[in-house]
Amino acid sequence: MTSPSRSLLKRETLTTIVCGLVFVFTHELVAEIPIRVGEFSQSFHRPYGVDAGLPEHEINAIRTGTDGHIYARAESGGVFRLEEERWSRVENGKDMFEPLSWYDSLASVVESRESVRDVAEDDGEIAVAAKEGLFVGDGTKWELALPQEGDVRWAPVDVRGVTYDASGQLWFAAPQGVGYREKNGQWRLFTGQNGLPYNDFTCIAAGPESVWFGTTNGAIKYVDGQWFFRQGGRWLLDNHVHDIAVDSSGDAWIATSKGVSCIATKPMTLATKAAYYEDEIERYNRRTKFGYVNPAKLSSPGDKSTAKPTYSDNDGFNTGLYLAAVSFGYAATEQPKLEVYAHKAFRALTFLSEVTQGGPHGAPKGFVARNVVPTTEENPNDRYDIEYDIRRNKRDALWKIMEPRVPTDKTGQWYWKCDSSSDELDGHFLGYAVYFDLICETEQEKEPVRQVVRDIIEHLLTHDYSLVDHDGKSTRWAHFSPDDLNRNPAWVAERGMNSYAMLTYLIIAHHITGDQKYRDVYLKLAIDHGYGMNGMSQYKWIPGSHSPGHQPGDNLTFMNYYHLLRYETDPELLSMYYFAINRHWSFEQYERNAFTNFIYAACCRGKIRKDNWGEVDMSPPDECYTDAIDTLKRYPLDLVEWPMSNAHRIDMLPLEGQDREHAEIGSDIHGYAFPIDERNETYWDWDPWELSSNDKGMVLRPGFHYLLAFYMGLYHGFIE
Repeated sequence: MTSPSRSLLKRETLTTIVCGLVFVFTHELVAEIPIRVGEFSQSFHRPYGVDAGLPEHEINAIRTGTDGHIYARAESGGVFRLEEERWSRVENGKDMFEPLSWYDSLASVVESRESVRDVAEDDGEIAVAAKEGLFVGDGTKWELALPQEGDVRWAPVDVRGVTYDASGQLWFAAPQGVGYREKNGQWRLFTGQNGLPYNDFTCIAAGPESVWFGTTNGAIKYVDGQWFFRQGGRWLLDNHVHDIAVDSSGDAWIATSKGVSCIATKPMTLATKAAYYEDEIERYNRRTKFGYVNPAKLSSPGDKSTAKPTYSDNDGFNTGLYLAAVSFGYAATEQPKLEVYAHKAFRALTFLSEVTQGGPHGAPKGFVARNVVPTTEENPNDRYDIEYDIRRNKRDALWKIMEPRVPTDKTGQWYWKCDSSSDELDGHFLGYAVYFDLICETEQEKEPVRQVVRDIIEHLLTHDYSLVDHDGKSTRWAHFSPDDLNRNPAWVAERGMNSYAMLTYLIIAHHITGDQKYRDVYLKLAIDHGYGMNGMSQYKWIPGSHSPGHQPGDNLTFMNYYHLLRYETDPELLSMYYFAINRHWSFEQYERNAFTNFIYAACCRGKIRKDNWGEVDMSPPDECYTDAIDTLKRYPLDLVEWPMSNAHRIDMLPLEGQDREHAEIGSDIHGYAFPIDERNETYWDWDPWELSSNDKGMVLRPGFHYLLAFYMGLYHGFIE
């Protein structure tokens, strides 16, 4: 082993060559922190189908009645009224769906009555949406409207909808785009280049503060200069919108072939939203007596009453992140329940190390299982066999062929899954470190953390920086040795990520146990074997060019930056880590990821990195905080995995030079990922650039990713 003095000498020489003379210091801050968020309007979906009293027939029209009720017309012609969340057929509502008397006067400007799509009236003026164009008049005389904004002039045809908003502005929707006429007569025009999501319109409706548009593939809301796209099962029973009505509170009632969708809002704060997810986790996502936090399978699409939590390959990773989340939460709020949740999550994690010991296929001490399943449940080995491993090995030469993949523990009460990955260790160590720092106060609480961390680290050091399974061989993914990371081409893609992962495990182990041995090994890897530099050149991408990086890898690396930068004190090593996170976040910022944004802010706020080539102010811009907050506010309440798609949007920029027809990943017109409530991804390590998903509404995800980002931001004082 290289001595500390030799490592120090090498460190000084190396950083002088690579970084010049480096200093990292603080400077005066600009952004006003904390940011007070307060109450906001949270959107959510209320679906109404056959179970709520509607017929199986298509709902093709919907209206708000003067009596305050909502009326829907079915394809069969029947009219239904909503009262106390139930629809009942009525006979006195048909008149509100009949055309107005002055339809007949349009004969002079349209070819036929059927060419008229929509009519609206305000303060004596009548506007008509027709195949031939947009007409305005008084019921007897009509003029063809030719909207113009600056040098752009439209002669819209095939106009699909027209309405007046609450301030009297005239709106229209046509395949060319959307426009509105201000009270002074000036027009504003919108296309995909202005953020309009889609343009195959079916209807338009105005509410107290917003304007809604129905399309053949989703609904669109415009309010305060912003567009909101609502598509997929999270928001609609069916994507083809036939009609929309907006009630006095601003809720949109949407007629579809499968029933009525109400996209409503309610006042929430970030804290009440956190409480909502905490309650959902307790009701639907706890598994086994240890309470692992996992997705739940549904036996009926979207029906949470049928939820059954299930195991995954990432029981430890998920529960480790949850442990960090509730530990941050307790430190920030002192809610007793969060402390209870933290202790329970820690015990669940430690059991993943205990269950692998002994039994017919015991693993070396310190090995952590991916998951556990009671032997009273179905045998997980039925999902895995040698043939499965052989098929995987043909696609991935490093995939292990082993049996059993899910051994039984020494008590015979548990199955545990082997072949654990670096992901699992990242989740464990993040959870252990935050729990140790923010929850554990007594030696009685701290000692179990020290023991489990020591066991895992000793396992890695004993087995050449790898996890070794019950078969005596390294697992597929948990490789951290210099020979693998620096000299094996198979690990080039993971070199930077796994280098920083191993350094993180060691710096956490030294912090928690106080054992200098771990610090010495850490310095040897960081300096002698170049791990500190490896992470400075991690591959990432710029939206609009090349190919996307590995999204889970980005998430894992930011998790590891957090403790590397917060525990390290050596200025030269810090300079490497600051270089790495600053470069990495310069790409990551386009995802508006609340978790990575708050990690970057926690590590880099007020820091300046200086070397022989100049200074870099690493303090996050205001957008780092505001984008994170916007993402938390828009984080969906409905965490069911629904099918969704952005591939047809006209405000989408395809990436990787793909043509529009076959685009698979894309960004908005500014190069950012679409907002989190408009895409399938709700986990920070999923791909936010993916444009569509084919989920079936049969999985309910736990909201611990929201909790982790929110409570981290709250703990660090970025929000209140």
